[in-house]
Amino acid sequence: MLTIARRFSGSSICRKQITVGSNNIQVIKNIQDREYEAIWKTIGSTRSDLKKDDIKKFKEAWGNDYHQTLTFLKDSDRLIASNSHVVFRPLKDSKGLENLVFRGNLWISPDVRGSEIMDITDKQSYDVGFSVGNNSMAYATKKTMDQYKNLTGSMDHLHKYYVSNYDFGDLCIPKDLDTSGIVVKNARDVPDTDILKYDAKVFKYERSKYVLGQIREDFGRVAYNEKGDVIGIGAISVYPSGECAITPMYADDIRIARTILKNILEEMTLDAEKYWRLQIRSHDQHTGSYGWIRPFLSTMTHRSEVCTLMCDHKEKGMDFSKVYSTFHADNCPI
Repeated sequence: MLTIARRFSGSSICRKQITVGSNNIQVIKNIQDREYEAIWKTIGSTRSDLKKDDIKKFKEAWGNDYHQTLTFLKDSDRLIASNSHVVFRPLKDSKGLENLVFRGNLWISPDVRGSEIMDITDKQSYDVGFSVGNNSMAYATKKTMDQYKNLTGSMDHLHKYYVSNYDFGDLCIPKDLDTSGIVVKNARDVPDTDILKYDAKVFKYERSKYVLGQIREDFGRVAYNEKGDVIGIGAISVYPSGECAITPMYADDIRIARTILKNILEEMTLDAEKYWRLQIRSHDQHTGSYGWIRPFLSTMTHRSEVCTLMCDHKEKGMDFSKVYSTFHADNCPI
């Protein structure tokens, strides 16, 4: 009963189908409390992996480089589309990299019919620099693949993005895991630079406020070797629905990733009444990204393909070899 209640905690309201155009919409880019509330009531409350204040935190983390555009039905509070982008700027010591324009979450109300809404959201993306030859990147589903091809001019992709969900009742903490030579510390107790320097090995663009906020908000860890070098960072975010997501898990090797997760789960405890399920966001760039979780499961591993990371260029600013679970695809490509 608890799982069912959580899974369907959001409500959806069936409304009359509408056709939109430039004459019956209002586009808002300067998001205030009214708009944040509309996002939560319309989109956020139906998602199991979002907190009410997350959108505000994303804006605070990236400032003017975070672009959230909302489309309302004119003269109403009816939200019909939400379109977000992040402009990632290369770190100071990253040579040869340009600004990266990442299209994050695109939501269109199922009440809207016709192709006009796609033209409207495409223009919003062009306005923030998401276009052919402008170092653009986005996640695309099978349904939106052609649209992204038109926007970026390319069908190139870096990786496929998968999601696995495991009920907490199917998790276990392995007793015979080899954790020798690995020291794990709470992310709140270590210097900022320890976290950020390791993140920079994976993603060579500025996102320091976002990373520190995510790693330290709920259950975050930093792993060191016996010499004191950082060899991994990881975190589990806990949502009001009871869903828990590994966001992210970066490590030099699979043994370190497992040691970090073991340390976190020992603090959380495997309380199936308190926590619903554990979500892992894997990719297809190395096999460890999928199978590393096996020692923690009393069931079979599984995953579902969600989307594909597409780009208009060959990206050199990311290292997938250390990525066992990514940040959320709404905000980051890795």
